[in-house]
Amino acid sequence: MVRKFTEHNASGIDTNYYVDDKGVLLASERVQDVEAIIEENKRMQNGEKQVGNWRLTSVIPLIFVEKWLNEERERGNIGIKFCDEEYDKLVAKKLRDPDYKWLRTT
Repeated sequence: MVRKFTEHNASGIDTNYYVDDKGVLLASERVQDVEAIIEENKRMQNGEKQVGNWRLTSVIPLIFVEKWLNEERERGNIGIKFCDEEYDKLVAKKLRDPDYKWLRTT
């Protein structure tokens, strides 16, 4: 029998662990409920985008930040880091992709 344990994180990303009867870890997955973020992005696509002196262009759920970093590392790019120049270029490319248009607020 497989049992599931969930570890909740303040960032909103939960980790689900699946273990067998002996307590051996079989698999894990990271999940985040992104519905509210996506709905807010859609709302802002047709409304106000100014935040103080800044113009908001996108809101990216943390699970996607993690996903994109992991994908790059799987491709062998182990030096990429969150918010470095290379990562910023990767995010800009993803935000131009029509598959991720719902992350944009503009």
